[in-house]
Amino acid sequence: MKFPDMVHALKPNPKSHIQENWRILDFFSHHPESLHMFTFLFDDIGIPQDYRHMDGSGVHTYTLINKAGKAHYVKFHWKPTCGVKNLLEDEAITVGGANHSHATQDLYDSIAAGNYPEWKLFIQVMDPADEDRFDFDPLDVTKTWPEDNLPLQPVGRMVLSKNIDNFFAENEQLAFCPSIIVPGIYYSDDKLLQTRIFSYSDTQRHRLGPNYLQLPANAPKCVHHNNHHEGFMNFMHRDEEVNYFPSRFDPARHAEKYPIPTAICSGKRDKCIIEKENNFKQPGERYRSFAPDRQERFVKRWIEALSDPRVTFEIRSIWISYWSQADKSLGQKLASCLSVRPSY
Repeated sequence: MKFPDMVHALKPNPKSHIQENWRILDFFSHHPESLHMFTFLFDDIGIPQDYRHMDGSGVHTYTLINKAGKAHYVKFHWKPTCGVKNLLEDEAITVGGANHSHATQDLYDSIAAGNYPEWKLFIQVMDPADEDRFDFDPLDVTKTWPEDNLPLQPVGRMVLSKNIDNFFAENEQLAFCPSIIVPGIYYSDDKLLQTRIFSYSDTQRHRLGPNYLQLPANAPKCVHHNNHHEGFMNFMHRDEEVNYFPSRFDPARHAEKYPIPTAICSGKRDKCIIEKENNFKQPGERYRSFAPDRQERFVKRWIEALSDPRVTFEIRSIWISYWSQADKSLGQKLASCLSVRPSY
């Protein structure tokens, strides 16, 4: 399971408590599938101007199920109606240096002024029967689905129309979790999603306590009935003798049944790597889509990261090899600036 180690690598050094490039590049040098992610992180869009001007993504592949029980894969996308805007390094230093909470300030002030931030919700839908028609695994979170074949379909919107009254109670105690789904939406065999289904609820019990779903910020707003009892920090007052289900003394109405997709299982189940990795095609295509000046800034950021004195020659060579496989000219630029001969 890579997820916990990935989080450790991205967090600050446990000794110095400083986030350092050499640790990140060391870990991800073992994972060429990360290349596509780095074409976003090291791109101009790596530093959002503020919260109102940034995209949102469901990351994973979920499943939509209709009333007939037919399942389709789905990806969720949030697009800000005011467009995507970002900061270059010098702008980020100026804006962040003047106010390190500038994004929070912008969001709060915009809502208070009635300039409500809005995002449109789009979905991409794929028939599972078409899963093998692509040159990558559609359940691989490091890949994006081509919009020319699987277009974005608008399905809703989100408007932030009120500021919170208490930051800790309404924001800090929020517990978003991929495992909490609504009828009509189900999971997929996405490897990372299956990990996060467990890890998020596990860490939320640690962070907020075993009854975190009773907190007003996380509790259902509709009428509900469950048998969650006891445990530390339980503040739900119950005056009842029947705390189980079913019961003839305290009958509760069954929730409406919704179909769950079935799967035919036969043969051997094995734990293996993704077969169609194709780790270099999409990063190369994305890099080549940049304008020349944008490409140069991307190269400059990578030269700076790979010039970290604790990045070894071996790690530097691996990254240049990866980028050379994504785009030959990109690899050559990095190799020339860092005096490393690309090998691939």
